[in-house]
Amino acid sequence: MKTYDVHFNDSSDSSNKGFSISIEDCKNWIEFNRSELSEYAGGTVSIVCNETGEEVYSESIL
Repeated sequence: MKTYDVHFNDSSDSSNKGFSISIEDCKNWIEFNRSELSEYAGGTVSIVCNETGEEVYSESIL
């Protein structure tokens, strides 16, 4: 089973949470932690497969 992590990117910084969870759990984390995303306003939050590096979901951070 593949696992996924949440990544943040903006023009000056990038980081990730270090998760090894399902896509659905990543989406839930994003939804319930929007206030934590504010430091990346103008950038993106994405879900990336830990095994392949494939980005499977992305959205802009307002």
